[in-house]
Amino acid sequence: MNLEERIANAVNEKLTDGTVEKLVEQQIEKAVKDALEDVFRYSGKGRKMIEERLNEVIVPVIERHGFNQYIVKLDAVLTDIVNNTSLEDNKKILENFRGLMREPEKKEIKLSEIFEEYCKHVAANVNTDDLEAHCEDGEPYYDHVTAQMEVEHEDKGWFNSSFDDCVVKFTCDEDKDLNCQIKLYKYKTEEKWNLRHLGETFCDINSLRGLSEFEVFLMTLRRGFVDIIMDTESEYDSDIEPDEKPEWSLS
Repeated sequence: MNLEERIANAVNEKLTDGTVEKLVEQQIEKAVKDALEDVFRYSGKGRKMIEERLNEVIVPVIERHGFNQYIVKLDAVLTDIVNNTSLEDNKKILENFRGLMREPEKKEIKLSEIFEEYCKHVAANVNTDDLEAHCEDGEPYYDHVTAQMEVEHEDKGWFNSSFDDCVVKFTCDEDKDLNCQIKLYKYKTEEKWNLRHLGETFCDINSLRGLSEFEVFLMTLRRGFVDIIMDTESEYDSDIEPDEKPEWSLS
């Protein structure tokens, strides 16, 4: 048997002894494994779909759970913090803590009413450094400022969700630091909305001293599961007078 015949026999043997089938099987297994890893990797559609489904089921259950039994523990932690802060900080921390623990006055609120609270927040906290001061009839005041609210509904694209989601943005042209947003959600079959999360207004207990009254108001709505009636999707007020008054001298 010459060399050519031996090579031909070796090839035929490998083609008929199951080697090719085994190699093909291994490659198919590898291809399926790689494909599944792509589907369920961090940015994969499979992982995203599972997370969406879990959020729809689990998050509302957690949000409806009462955590009142932990208030005593929270109070103990707060007391410890208060004992290690300055007197002025103590007052602010205690005020915000009482505000957060207070039950909401009503079970539902209009979105336009939330905007009214934001306007009060702007009036109380707007930075007046760049505002022009005026004085008429002996009463000094700063230029009036603006506040606006816009609702942006989320487009879920191909994903079929049983929830509707939207973002409500509050802005003040004269003071960007007062800009904030909240996220609302509701079942498609329902009319009223609920707060899902509050963006940067969330805080731990160590940040109680830095919360504004508007942030406390929003957190109280969320903690009390207050229903929100979307009676408007756009609001604008250009006649907000800052609470702070300028120093004025006739000399």
